[in-house]
Amino acid sequence: MNQHLPRIDALRGLLAITVLTYHVASQFDAVRGIANGIGAVVAFFVISGFVLARSLDANPDPVRFFRNRFFRLFPAGAASVVLLTALYHSTGFYTGYVPSFDPLNVLLNMLMIKSDINASMWSMTVECFATPIILGAFLVGKRYGTRPLYITIALLFAISSWGPYVHALGGGTNLAPLHAFLIGILIHLQGRQILDRLPDWAVLTFAIVAAIVFFLCGFKKQTAPILLLEALCASSVISAVAFRQFSIFRFLDLGVARFYGDISYSFYLLHMIGVGVAFRLIDANHLSELARFAAICVASMAVTTPLAYLSWRLIELPPMRFARTIGAARPDASRLENSPQTQAPTSPR
Repeated sequence: MNQHLPRIDALRGLLAITVLTYHVASQFDAVRGIANGIGAVVAFFVISGFVLARSLDANPDPVRFFRNRFFRLFPAGAASVVLLTALYHSTGFYTGYVPSFDPLNVLLNMLMIKSDINASMWSMTVECFATPIILGAFLVGKRYGTRPLYITIALLFAISSWGPYVHALGGGTNLAPLHAFLIGILIHLQGRQILDRLPDWAVLTFAIVAAIVFFLCGFKKQTAPILLLEALCASSVISAVAFRQFSIFRFLDLGVARFYGDISYSFYLLHMIGVGVAFRLIDANHLSELARFAAICVASMAVTTPLAYLSWRLIELPPMRFARTIGAARPDASRLENSPQTQAPTSPR
């Protein structure tokens, strides 16, 4: 049975915090690259493919799948756009470049067709685009085996440097890491079998080395090969966390780790508000660059965390419960799919 994996949720929380740290670090030359934010989004994609494949394996009903995805992604995403629109009209606050807050553009952002109001939502546009691909890839993998998935991943990687493909969805979206979702599906279909052939020390060594390489990738230009390497490194860590109980991962069982795992999707959606508020409110020019970086990170976390918690409790959970109620007559694995993310990079996370 495909049981819920709390450590994977906690890993999402860690990735969401990584994205926040990345956006703060990008403003400081001394620490730029210290947090691999782009890689964290790639890891979100891998986790999404993995978790959604588990859910589909328990119940492959396409109607249920698309219904749960809608109630999982859109309410919190749309709410973040509404919040940013209200902040702009009331205080002039915005993140990144000044977007258009015309009603049509606000609606397109709420529908995740565009992502210029909340720039972090570019990954959610990619998630929406990937949703039918995930369903199709899973069904093909179950019926015909994993070879077609490997071929598709190779083809997607082959075009992941081609501009018209990479920017096909427009705006700040990036389809280059689309193959990460399929890698996540492969973790579900083959990950346990592969790990069962390896001793514990080998699995743990691969995971540790992968985590180190993933961190170092943050200092590199995010080219197509680097994005693929990040996805493969993420898959090694995710597989070890999902299928083995190494003591080194016990920090993912801590209450604070589980908390940020629960709120990770809303945290990802709202973290740019926290970063923007922190930079506007804190005057730390008298501090060293490293101390300023730390102060802004702490302040960003302090602003984002309560916002994300409220969004999770009031905006995320009710629609997910409603979606489960709709399908209550038919047993499914909605808990697997609806466990909080990003998503993040999902969204993540």
